[in-house]
Amino acid sequence: MSFTTSFVAPATLTHPRGVTRASTHRNKKRKAPRAAAGKTDAAPWVDGVQEDLPALSNVRFVMCNPQGPANVGAAARVMQNFGVYDLKLVDVGPFVLSASNRAERGTLDEASEGEGRPPERASTVLGDEAARTTPLSDEAMRYACAADWLLADAERCQTSEEALKDCSFVLATTARPRSGTPLMTAREAAERIAEEAKRGKVAVMFGNERTGLTNEELSWAHAAVAIPTAGTGKLCRRSLKYTGGTGPTSLNLSHAVGILAYEIFMAISGDDARGEILPEKQKLLTVDEKVTLKNEIMSARRALDVLTSDVESGASSLVEKDAGDAQDDDGELSQREEKAFERILAAAPMHRSDAAALFQLSRRVSAMAKGRVVAPCDGENLLDATVVESLRRFTIDGDGKIVTVRAARNHLRAELGVSLTNREIERAIARASATET
Repeated sequence: MSFTTSFVAPATLTHPRGVTRASTHRNKKRKAPRAAAGKTDAAPWVDGVQEDLPALSNVRFVMCNPQGPANVGAAARVMQNFGVYDLKLVDVGPFVLSASNRAERGTLDEASEGEGRPPERASTVLGDEAARTTPLSDEAMRYACAADWLLADAERCQTSEEALKDCSFVLATTARPRSGTPLMTAREAAERIAEEAKRGKVAVMFGNERTGLTNEELSWAHAAVAIPTAGTGKLCRRSLKYTGGTGPTSLNLSHAVGILAYEIFMAISGDDARGEILPEKQKLLTVDEKVTLKNEIMSARRALDVLTSDVESGASSLVEKDAGDAQDDDGELSQREEKAFERILAAAPMHRSDAAALFQLSRRVSAMAKGRVVAPCDGENLLDATVVESLRRFTIDGDGKIVTVRAARNHLRAELGVSLTNREIERAIARASATET
């Protein structure tokens, strides 16, 4: 989308009406005297995020006259989630503050509440100085959760001009198109923010929950952003605002903050935040560890070969062959299975905690196969004895004829749920027949 609005150098903010005001452009490093200690203690990750994604340090969210303490707190929480740590509050509603002399609450949080009444301002109710210095309410801090440091550090401003004084690009949120102001979607806006943040401080303004941004506040915006929602544009039964539609509509304030914070984070972080979300590299299985695991699995698999002691006994000569039965070779089967396990382990990064379960399974199977306490004959282990005992009852049919490999395979699948190779079945039939006779 092209823009007709001209942009100015980072050191100045040009009002759309043509008045140019000098600004004191802040350093890319966020200046936060109140939160300097909290940055280290309560939020030690802030410096790391800003070093990795320096453009995020130049993104500021400005909330103009928010009424709901829950909205303000939830907005701070989601800003922290996506690395936007610069928040300014412009003349908040009195109930966002913890004043003890307030009257009974009259204006509520949502756009659908308090229709027909102008939003309250703390400066009007409590006075300018109290509006700046009164601590934020416990409710706001509670909804901020671990981002309470960010909320406590938010600068209180009297006007939007004060909040935007060092910004070179300003984006206004809106629930409907505004004449003369270019309108973008959240994704388009985030891409523009990512570009402008490389050159100077940028701001995204959010208006009052019910009335949105005032004309004065909107006059500072170079462009506007709207978030389309699903629906048919029907009127809410409690409000004159749209709750859904094919075009821009009104969202909860903290939800709009979250959507834009996410889109800006994705646009600035680029490939670093796209694609698979993987565990930390040091917790992933290395190639050497995958080879070790493959060998452990192969060892366990070979331990479950049936009657390997009878390989040279010539037992297969006692078994009737079925036409179409492939006489697979034990060595070839082992090679195929080894390649299969290699492909499985190489298919995706594997977490060490997940691999531990496979190591345990493989080693316990190998240990079990070394036991002989359940085997009635030399050369038999637990699985050998189970298979032979199953086939002993099935070896001779009603005419005294040795059963086929195919019949034995079907029997073992039905009774034990295992699939054996032709060679293993031949050896098992031979052992069962010899034991029976």
